[in-house]
Amino acid sequence: MGPGEHRPYDHEYWTPPWSTALFAGDLFEAIPFNDQPTALYTVDEGPEAGKHFLGAIAIGFGLLITPTCDMADQHGGGSAHPFRTLLPVLPLGLVLEQTQALQASANLLRSRDTMHPYMYLPAVPGVIQEESVACLFRPSLVSDELLAAPPRRVAQLQPQARRHLKVKLAAYWGRVAVDPAELPLAERDEEQLRADGWPPSPYDDPAGPRIEPHPN
Repeated sequence: MGPGEHRPYDHEYWTPPWSTALFAGDLFEAIPFNDQPTALYTVDEGPEAGKHFLGAIAIGFGLLITPTCDMADQHGGGSAHPFRTLLPVLPLGLVLEQTQALQASANLLRSRDTMHPYMYLPAVPGVIQEESVACLFRPSLVSDELLAAPPRRVAQLQPQARRHLKVKLAAYWGRVAVDPAELPLAERDEEQLRADGWPPSPYDDPAGPRIEPHPN
C-alpha cells in the first residue's frame, strides 16, 4: 500500500500560488530558523541514534501551519494577527544521513508518511528538485510582514495535501488518528479567494510563478 492510500499522490501536492490570502500549507523560501536550539553534528560522531533531526537550520524553505481560518479577520476583513508559524522543510537525504532510526523507515515515510515527527513532501518542480520533509517538531514564529517583504511564497498545497497536513498535525500534536474522510477537502468560501491575475497576493513575486507543472 502506498501513495494514494495513506498519503496523496505526488502530483496532488503542489500548485502555483493562486489565492489572495494565506493558507496553511503554503510554501515559503528564505525563512530564518536560526533562533532554534540545536545539537552539534559532526561526521566523526556519525548520525544521531534517534529519529529527530537535531542539526542547525539557518535559512531555508518553510511550510506554513497557522490555521487558515485563524489568519483572517472574520468580521472586518484583513489579517486577524501578525504571527505566522512555519515548519522547516529539509531535504530528505540530509535528514536520513543524520537520523539513524529514520534510515530504517525511509520507505515507510515515502509510501505511507506515518512517521509522526515529519510530513513527507515530494519535489516542487522548478523550486525544490528533491523530496523533502517538514519537521513538525521544530516550528518557528515569524511575522506576516516578513513573508511579504520581499514576497517569499513559492507554492501552495492542493486540497488533498492540505487535508493530509491537518491529519499529520493532529497525529503529532494531539496524538489522535483522524480519518481524512471526516475532514472537508476545501476551506469555507475558498473559491472566493481565487485571484484573477498575477501576482495573486502581496506574498507572491510579481515576476511570475517559479513552480513548473508536475510530470504526472
